[in-house]
This record gives sequence, structure tokens and C-alpha cells, in this order.
Amino acid sequence: MEYSPQRPLIVAHRGSSGKAPENTLAAFRQAIDDGADMIELDVRMTRDFELVVFHDRSVHRITGRRGRIWELTLAELRRLDAGSWFGKKFSGERIPTLRQVIEMLPANVSLNIEVKTDGDRRKGHALEESLLLVLHERNFLSRAIVSSFNHTFLLRLHHVHPEVRTAVLHFPVRNITRKPSAIVKRLGAMAFTCSVAQLRTRLVDDIHSHHLTLGCYGVNTRRQLEKAMRFGVDVVITDWPAEVRKWAEHARRA
Repeated sequence: MEYSPQRPLIVAHRGSSGKAPENTLAAFRQAIDDGADMIELDVRMTRDFELVVFHDRSVHRITGRRGRIWELTLAELRRLDAGSWFGKKFSGERIPTLRQVIEMLPANVSLNIEVKTDGDRRKGHALEESLLLVLHERNFLSRAIVSSFNHTFLLRLHHVHPEVRTAVLHFPVRNITRKPSAIVKRLGAMAFTCSVAQLRTRLVDDIHSHHLTLGCYGVNTRRQLEKAMRFGVDVVITDWPAEVRKWAEHARRA
């Protein structure tokens, strides 16, 4: 997730989630085929402390079943169908583990791992420890950036292992009076990420004047990409990486 003055880095949001069910191996394979520079995914911790790739607290929207991720074991989650909701051809897609995703990635594709902690009331450092274990055992530290809306988690992770690269996800209500660069530096992060709707000149200038990386999510139309490029965003996070790459190349030629 490095700054590029020539073009923004293109990150597939939950994989190529415009073409395949989000946060599944099918979506990640599609993102690789679509030429994404990086894949963004969401991680939650199961009842038995395994890291699974899933966005929501509850499994209901994706699987049609009941239960929250932290109430279910990995074995229980692996029995659920995470693909049929998107289309019949994806029937049987399972909720993957973080380990599975790392193992299937080619060497030129990195991960933006968004850690989800909302709703899970477990205390202690189990989540940080589980994440670091997976990254170390797969020798993946140099290819991962960890992001979260939970800034306390990012700070704890930085204290435990300051070599882990982290990105701050913007929480506008909570952080409205603070400069983005001050938040990033306090947490030991290297990047700041906001939605395309939240882009403002003051925010962008503050981040870039401190030589930090600016990411932007929700970039799914040509107009949204043009806005991000006008602001000089370094990283765009999109459901449609192949299309965004084409639009970006066309914009540079124009």
C-alpha cells in the first residue's frame, strides 16, 4: 500500500464482490483474475478463536441461518453456504479462514485485513495474538496491512508488534475534531482510509503533507473514481477492480 503518483493502487473490496459473493474464495480468485493490486477482506474471530473471513456480526444476511460469528465454532461456520445468496453457480461456497486465503494468493497480491471487533465482548489480546500467529506462520507480515475502525485495537497491535503495518479507518462522528494525521501518528499507523463521500481538501492535504498514504473506499462508478483521482488518492477500494483499472487508464490518457 505504497504511494504512487502515476496511478492509484487498486484494491478489491471483499474480493471482486461485484462479480462473486463477498469474502469468499470465489471472490478472491476473481479479484486475482481482474488484476487487483491488493485484496481487502474482513476478519472476525470464532468462538474457538479461529480467524474467519466474514463482514457481518450475524451470519443471517449471507447464509440465511442464525447466529453470530463469536457464538459459533469454525466447524459450525464451515457447514454454512456463503454463496447461494449471490447466485446459483456459487452454491456451496464456504466461509474461508484467513489461512486459506493467504495460502491461495499468488506472490504478487497482498492483503488489506480489516479486523472487525464490534459486538464481540471478549477481553484480552486473543484477537491480536491469533492474527499475529497466522501472519508469522505464513511469513506474510510484509504482504499485509491491518486496518480497523477500532482504534484501540490498532494501538494495542502496534504496541505488541510495531512492525505490523496498519491503516486507520475514518470514524467521522468520533474523530470529527481531530486531524487525520494526528490520529494516524498516535496509533503508529502508516495510512488513513475514508469513504469517497468523506473526501475533503483539508483532509487530503493534511494526510499528504505528513507523507502518509490515503485510501478511499466505495469507489464503484466512473464519477467516484474521477473524484478520487482529482483528490490525489493513493489507494482506491472497489467492488469492481477490473472496471476501475480501465477507467483509471482512460482518465490518464485523456
